[in-house]
Amino acid sequence: MPLHQLSFKERLLLFYNVATTTLWFCCFVRFLILLPLVGRRFLPGGIADFFHVVAVTPLIGTLLLLTLDSTKWKTQLWSLSNGIKMTWICYGVIFPHPKIAKHTSYSLLITAWCLQYMIHYSYHAFRVKTRTSPYFLFWLQYNNFYVTYPLSVIVEMIQVFLSLSFVADDSFHELVLKAMFVVYIPVAYFTWGHLKTRRNIKYVSVLQKRQVRSANIEMSTNVLTSSASRRELSS
Repeated sequence: MPLHQLSFKERLLLFYNVATTTLWFCCFVRFLILLPLVGRRFLPGGIADFFHVVAVTPLIGTLLLLTLDSTKWKTQLWSLSNGIKMTWICYGVIFPHPKIAKHTSYSLLITAWCLQYMIHYSYHAFRVKTRTSPYFLFWLQYNNFYVTYPLSVIVEMIQVFLSLSFVADDSFHELVLKAMFVVYIPVAYFTWGHLKTRRNIKYVSVLQKRQVRSANIEMSTNVLTSSASRRELSS
């Protein structure tokens, strides 16, 4: 893969993507080590603080992109709302009610988010540095949501539902949690459509263009070969 001279903004983005990939990877490795050793009921004590800090990185990354003016704010609305949601899940739902983190859904939440963002940030690190990426990473970037997104939606809803039993009745916090729980499915439906549209635009269309380019190259090669053969016969 060819390397390119990077501007200051690109170097900053590369550093952020590499650092964030490393953080998510370390979080997932720590999870894989702790879960068999302590079990899900004692898992939060060894990973929750670290995981919740790492979960803020998508929000920080979106704000960084907007600050650097490297993208239009309208294209970052989904990323911004997703980053806010993740921060709220960690610090508005789980952190005030640590008992719900002992549920199996918390372990699945860590798994879904870690896998999703290890792929996401490693892919973009390659894109910034080389303008391309390994095919397997390209495939994972635009297909992992078939597994990680439904899983994350389900476990997030479970965490929100479990937290309702710990908040005061008729409190503002309870109203926010109930409203969040109610809108989860409609929002997830539209998000699923957005992810499929993004896949069609950035993955399927790219593969189709590559196939057309390969077919044109093969056709040109065949034409040149035929012309060379005719010249040899004529001589």
